[in-house]
Amino acid sequence: MLAEWHITPDYIANNWTDELLDLMVEKLVERKKQENQATKGKPEYSQPDDVIRQFDNLRTMGSKVKVVKK
Repeated sequence: MLAEWHITPDYIANNWTDELLDLMVEKLVERKKQENQATKGKPEYSQPDDVIRQFDNLRTMGSKVKVVKK
């Protein structure tokens, strides 16, 4: 999912607010639902909630991850 935005987890942790992350996840879920409806194929995710769970994990880790630059 981060590849879709062309950003890294440390960029999100350092530059995004919780509100922005919530908005981006909400819009991503909406777009995935629309893509799935348009193609009528097998969804990329077994359930739309999978996307939300993955980003909830990222959000939880965000405050615990330490970015070390070399």
